[in-house]
Amino acid sequence: MMKLNHKHSFLLAGLIGCFVTITATSCRFEEDDYFNESASLRVEHTNEAVQKILADAPNGWVMQYFCGSGIAHFEGFNLFANFDKNGKVTLASNHRLLRDGNAGKYTESASLYSLLLEDGPVLAFNTWNDVLTPFVDPVNPWYAPTYLYKDGAGMAGDHNFAIVSYKDDEILLRGERHSGNVRLTKCSVDWKDYITQSEAIRDYVSSVSIPNYYVVTETDTMYFLTEGSVGKQIEQGLRSGRVQFSERLTNPVQFDSLSCVFTPKGLRFEKPDTIAGHVFQELTLNSDSTALVNEDGTVRVFATWDYYLAQSTDIMWLDTELMSDELKNLCTQLDAALTANNRNYSLARIGIGKTTNANNVTGLVVQWYTNTRKTSRNMGGLALKRSVSGSGQIAITCDENANIDNNMKARSEDVINVVRSIGAALAGTYNVTPDNCFVPAGARFVSANGNTFFKLAKE
Repeated sequence: MMKLNHKHSFLLAGLIGCFVTITATSCRFEEDDYFNESASLRVEHTNEAVQKILADAPNGWVMQYFCGSGIAHFEGFNLFANFDKNGKVTLASNHRLLRDGNAGKYTESASLYSLLLEDGPVLAFNTWNDVLTPFVDPVNPWYAPTYLYKDGAGMAGDHNFAIVSYKDDEILLRGERHSGNVRLTKCSVDWKDYITQSEAIRDYVSSVSIPNYYVVTETDTMYFLTEGSVGKQIEQGLRSGRVQFSERLTNPVQFDSLSCVFTPKGLRFEKPDTIAGHVFQELTLNSDSTALVNEDGTVRVFATWDYYLAQSTDIMWLDTELMSDELKNLCTQLDAALTANNRNYSLARIGIGKTTNANNVTGLVVQWYTNTRKTSRNMGGLALKRSVSGSGQIAITCDENANIDNNMKARSEDVINVVRSIGAALAGTYNVTPDNCFVPAGARFVSANGNTFFKLAKE
């Protein structure tokens, strides 16, 4: 494969980019009232106004950067920019495609910028910058700097941007060559703090344990699904900034692929989308941290927590104080049966999840102490089935001959019988309230008939 001098190729990519004629849409263009002047003077005056705004930002700008579409789809990236009035710009980021061992590490790089006089106003990052280079360089991003990729399209990023609109605190840009959307918005905090706060929001609302999300209005429900595979090197799911917006959870008929960046308050997609006529692009965490909501509050997004609770094999333990009398009595009987089986035994706790012993099962998990000092434990289990039976409802079923694991088989018949009785008592349909709609660490289960209730919690 042909090797390429990257610094030359970076500049070459800008020279061979297609120029885009931009129709000015911002009210700012109208207010300046340049339309009695020639086109070139209008562009010149616009550039002067934009440069003044760019330099007038004490904390610089957040640059929400999206690559163009076509070759492969990527998440959005948070870059940061500080422009001075003399044409110098400092860019910073900790994005995952930084080179020379800096991937994921906060990195700053200075270069030059200018405002070009083309068919419309253009912001150009026209010298090499290590933060911006990976998006623009025509090489394969995973084998940089050795190989060209897809006829030099690389990640389909841009460094010359037509100015779509501008105002004092926001500038919207579009890549001249690949048409990726970029949004500049004034940063109100230290750049590293912005990164920390955005990553905290990402960690709160997304998890590898829950890949899918509800997108709901008062009348309609759609879903954000884990993005389909578009390359082994690209992470998938909302956590990594890529989702599919679909009409159903399984076997979707149609979907939109969406890219986003995280913010200190939520996330923002590259482009707006709609559900039941309601538009969303920017989603922020609501006041009680139970959902992400759109700009006017008509769209809510939260994880498919009920499917997680129905399918997760992670063990959640029953709170011994928050359960119905029938379950409490059965727990007392189980403790007595364990002690009768072996005088050193006593009940430690019961839960729902997957046992970790030979011939393990997913369902009811029983843990007991194996010495009187209660410093050693063992575990056994009884198979239960869980399924989502309705919005916020989980059904538990337990066959009378449900499988038990080897550790449970080694207990006495009395112990096994009580365990099966607990399984039978847990069977039913429950209305479930999670402690967190994004990644539940616990939930309250109340049976539809109200006779049985319990609370689950992780350690």
